[in-house]
Amino acid sequence: MKKAVTIAWVLLALCALLATTDARSGRGRGGGRRRALADRSWRSSRPRNYIHDIVLPWSQWKPWWSHRWARDRAGWWTGPNVCETKEGDPQALPDGEGFMLKIKECGSGEDGSYRCTYRADDFQQKYTATVTYRCCAGYARQQGKPGCPLKVAELKNLLDTARGLGLSEFVSYAGKAKLEGALTGMNNFTVFAPTDGAFQSIPTRVITDFDSPSKRATQRGDTPALTLDQLKDTLLSHVVSGWLTANNIRDEEILRTLGPGEIRTTAYSNKKIVNANCVKVVLSDQLASNGVIHVVDGILPNTKKSVLEIISQDSRFTTLKTALGQTDLPSVLDSDGQMTVFAPTDSAFDNVPQETLNRLLADRRCLKNLLLHHVIPHTICADAVTGKHRAVSMVGEDLKVERDSDDKIFVNTAQVIQGNVLGYNGVVHVIDNVLVPSKAQNIVDVLAASGASRLVELIEIAGLTDTLRSQDNITIFAPSDQAIEELPEETVKALTSNPGALAEVLQYHVVPQAAFAKDLKNGAMLPTLGSSNKLHISVKDWFFHTMVNVQCARVVKADQGGCNGVVHVINKVLAPPT
Repeated sequence: MKKAVTIAWVLLALCALLATTDARSGRGRGGGRRRALADRSWRSSRPRNYIHDIVLPWSQWKPWWSHRWARDRAGWWTGPNVCETKEGDPQALPDGEGFMLKIKECGSGEDGSYRCTYRADDFQQKYTATVTYRCCAGYARQQGKPGCPLKVAELKNLLDTARGLGLSEFVSYAGKAKLEGALTGMNNFTVFAPTDGAFQSIPTRVITDFDSPSKRATQRGDTPALTLDQLKDTLLSHVVSGWLTANNIRDEEILRTLGPGEIRTTAYSNKKIVNANCVKVVLSDQLASNGVIHVVDGILPNTKKSVLEIISQDSRFTTLKTALGQTDLPSVLDSDGQMTVFAPTDSAFDNVPQETLNRLLADRRCLKNLLLHHVIPHTICADAVTGKHRAVSMVGEDLKVERDSDDKIFVNTAQVIQGNVLGYNGVVHVIDNVLVPSKAQNIVDVLAASGASRLVELIEIAGLTDTLRSQDNITIFAPSDQAIEELPEETVKALTSNPGALAEVLQYHVVPQAAFAKDLKNGAMLPTLGSSNKLHISVKDWFFHTMVNVQCARVVKADQGGCNGVVHVINKVLAPPT
């Protein structure tokens, strides 16, 4: 009994441990973006290292067993000129006489600090202590060096630092927007400052007199200009509170700015390529006395629209909008999160044969798979494509994404004709061709593409084409063209002259359920279409190779998926029992 109680306590502790970890990682349904927006001052959504200790009744504070997810390692906070701030004392946490769960979580904050939180829970009372490490007053961090070796006296404020970096346009516009005080004050900010060339995309005149003739002309659209409020909002949408160095920039992070916009950071190739709203960071970690500057090569785009709104409000996507409306995908494209959509234009759909397009639009199963093949469940900015890459679409099939020698980006055979149309939940790249996966094809069409075109001819003769097209979630063990050619000529003639007998043979190759390779188990008996006959499956493992047989035929090509089933190509024609 005592042993059972102890085991129960252990299981309870593990459940509490997992719940605590999940809660602190922000991994709940719909929690990604909302969690990121909820707390920008401290980012603990993915602690860098943490230790979970479970202390059993007889082990006191030094557990005989410790589950260590990651070990403490020396970091910058162990170097010189680092000051500690304690809330409670970790050494004063109780040892506990009985069962106790102890958790240590550490992670970096946006203000450049490093914080460790210690928690103890004996399931009667909870104890917490926190230690925060920051650079001592008058010192700052230096990339790649421990501690805080830089004296702040050696650093200039953000505005002077920007001026020293040659960002004269940014400095000029900041003056027009009356932001000098914020950029030279005591508060710490992270600034994504555009290069001088980037400012060519916005009007050079700023209207400050709201009742002036030029202001009224601007409202009528007669002259390009910015109002003071528009300029201020634009610049503040490049500024984030606190310190955010390159080491702290995370992939798919949403940052709340001081303006109306948000910044989505993306990092690729081990942070060799970092983007803010899909605009490339060309120079990072330019430290100032009151913050840090990352130089970007463009004005950060507005991210108020969702991916769905971007597509819906663009006249180039009429066919795409019609197709989306026949599925449940609009809610996916309008949800929080991150995604990349390769959006075919109306001209791209015009390249699809009309018969094929009509068949796709008429079959919602195939249509949904077609559309999902244009979506990747994470953000890929154009700058991230530096050569040949492979991505997996939301339908589970590969996409080849590459940048050629002419600096053009292709996705399979489609060219990206406009990239980086950014929304708050992802990015849209406009393409000139439709991407058709095998899972967007009816299973009858998959047969021909899988090397079983002779079987398609026999299916037509037997009058089974419409039957198989209308089936849902079926499996066809398809004899290859070679397998059918190896049949005696008299057998083929006898079958083709008797469609009923031919249909019986062909239905023996069809299983009225989807059975992928992973589902084929040794000794399994699978039902067949239109009869009580069953197919026997045998599976043999030969070192690094697995051989699958159905009856006496070997599977030579597996998992050729269609929108209504799967095809396995076999090397023999199956004969139903008589």
